[in-house]
Amino acid sequence: MPVNRNFLAIGLSLVVAISLMGLTPAQKGEVAARMQLALGAVGQWVFSPITRYASTAAKNRFVTAQNVELALENMRFREAAWENRRLREALDFKREMVSSQIIPAEVVSRDPDQLYDAVVINVGREHGVRQGMPVVVPEGLVGHVLQVEDRTAVVELIMSSRISAIVQEKRVQGVVTWGRGSLFRLNYVDVTSDIEKGDRVVSSGLGGRFPKGLVIGDVIEVREQKRDPLFKEVFVESNVNFGKLEEVFVISATN
Repeated sequence: MPVNRNFLAIGLSLVVAISLMGLTPAQKGEVAARMQLALGAVGQWVFSPITRYASTAAKNRFVTAQNVELALENMRFREAAWENRRLREALDFKREMVSSQIIPAEVVSRDPDQLYDAVVINVGREHGVRQGMPVVVPEGLVGHVLQVEDRTAVVELIMSSRISAIVQEKRVQGVVTWGRGSLFRLNYVDVTSDIEKGDRVVSSGLGGRFPKGLVIGDVIEVREQKRDPLFKEVFVESNVNFGKLEEVFVISATN
């Protein structure tokens, strides 16, 4: 028959009690100390996974918070780097135009339905801005001042203009008109001209609206025209990001 567990536990307890009664006080103290150490070890073994889990969770929360802070800091640094790069390019551009008087400005609004028509800048009559003045960025020609108020002005982008232009390397003249996006066409280019991909197209100064030498863009493709064999079809790409204009410069005078 199986032994009753309750009787077995009582029996063991009696044996231990009788054994302890026969020990000296010093021996009893040593046994109690050993039992206390054993119970402590058992408790540590039981509760250590819970403690480790709580510690790990706290560490994970800390690491996650640190990662978020680092990510935000990295975003701030990247934005500051881009801002610094833009300002340095603008400063270098300003130094290059030592023969011109230029007025720095910021784009403050634009009509989203007419993305390539006009923008509003935060300088106007009080800053020396006048109607017809050309507007540029380091990458090239942006447009001209269409309307002036005391502290603001409307700039019409070059998409709405016909610009007398010249190929800088080949001295071939033509008229630039907008195609789509940042693509333009250089019209009336003689079929005998030696224009090539990569040639730079600048304003020719003819017509009086834009001074000579302002960069319009670079030639990206040259085609022969079957329907009009007297002229080549020349495509020009501007380096100006017209959809993300932030800082621009109004040219108020040239020497």
